[in-house]
Amino acid sequence: MNKDSIGNFIRVISICTLSAVFSAVINELGIGKENTLMVLLVGVLLVSTVTRGYVYSAIAAVINVMLFNYLFTQPVHSLAISNTKDIVLMAFFLTASLISSTITSKLQYQTEISKSNERTAKLLYEITKGFFNVTGNENIILKGISYIKEYTGYDCYIRLDDDTEIYSNDGIPDYEEIKKEHIILMPIKGVAKKRGEVQIVNVDSQMSREHDMIIKTIVHQMAIVLDREFIYEERQKIKIDMEGERLKSTLLRSISHDIRTPLTAIKGASELILDSYESLGEETVKKLAADIYEESTLLVMTVQNILDMTRISEGRLNIARNFEAVDDIVNQTLTMLPQLTAPERLSVYVPDDIVLLNVDGRLIVQVLVNLLDNAYKHAGESAHVNFRAYRDGDSFVFKISDNGKGIEPSVIDKIFDGFVTYQSNNIADGSLGVGLGLTICKEIVSAHGGKISAENTEGGGAEFKVILPLEVEQ
Repeated sequence: MNKDSIGNFIRVISICTLSAVFSAVINELGIGKENTLMVLLVGVLLVSTVTRGYVYSAIAAVINVMLFNYLFTQPVHSLAISNTKDIVLMAFFLTASLISSTITSKLQYQTEISKSNERTAKLLYEITKGFFNVTGNENIILKGISYIKEYTGYDCYIRLDDDTEIYSNDGIPDYEEIKKEHIILMPIKGVAKKRGEVQIVNVDSQMSREHDMIIKTIVHQMAIVLDREFIYEERQKIKIDMEGERLKSTLLRSISHDIRTPLTAIKGASELILDSYESLGEETVKKLAADIYEESTLLVMTVQNILDMTRISEGRLNIARNFEAVDDIVNQTLTMLPQLTAPERLSVYVPDDIVLLNVDGRLIVQVLVNLLDNAYKHAGESAHVNFRAYRDGDSFVFKISDNGKGIEPSVIDKIFDGFVTYQSNNIADGSLGVGLGLTICKEIVSAHGGKISAENTEGGGAEFKVILPLEVEQ
């Protein structure tokens, strides 16, 4: 007999004794014995409220009937009954006591179930809410393991079907050492397929209904969140594939816009030299050769942009920093763009003192070449371009501006985001691109810890700024 049973029996004896004493007192006061039965009936009901189960209230009912017979029926202090009315009275009392105690016990049981269901509902809500913001398969599994341990006390192993790693509580014995009969297996079933398996270990007795419900809810929530993660990963893969397709399309469009033009010029100039060499003057041949050189330079720059865009998309853009003089960077830039060196098209302003920048010289030259070439192509044939380099506090600024028609409002906010086109009625394909160069410029400048911006000026035209941090040579 456990402690709870002993405690309940003590309560039954105590309450029955008090009921008998109180009944005897009111009987001495001249109150009829029929009314003393009400006191004994209250004692039975009191027993049913302070104990669990109708067995104890039934025992109390029998005890109180015997006490009534012994104390209040003729002959007194004897279990014999001489009056038939007393037998009927006691029978009704016993019946009423058993019915009342049974109803009270059922009400208590239903109350306990309601409280248990309320408690379980709160736990299930906390579990569901706890999984809401969890991301990553490992975090989901560890959250499920911690909930199972916290709310049920059981240890567990969890293994996903597409993962060789086994997740478990810290410090539980090796899986091979646990007896098979002490394990409960629960599959983690997703919508489309089974995601894994939960192995509840060290289950030495029958699992309670509440614990079974909590564990099943945790496993179900893990399945839902793992499905969510799978869908998210699939969407990310689709997005990456779409980005890859977009990059391929961008490269093809870049080739179409930026490579076709210099190739056409090179082909036309070389064909003219081959077909009419003898009739062409020396100056004309030199001019055609210079055109071929300029277009070849532009073609090399375009191919370099495409290669750099590929490296950027793959995360392989390497920065080889060195202290470079601003004058050298500007001179190399202008050498790459001989078509812009005419004074009527370009004005250059550089600082009088020597300024050193800790940069990858080749890449910064490429940025400036792209910006100048962009200004040359999009500002208009009669536009003038200003190329300024100056110190601004702890930064150094390269500013390229023009007095052309400016940047189209429809693309100014996304001008550095990949290959951008806008509609135009004066070209064959109906759209004009700003090329990959600006995207590459942004990536290169960002890799140097700098900033690049584009805006339209009040007087008309566009202005691009490259701001790089100044570092002191050690």
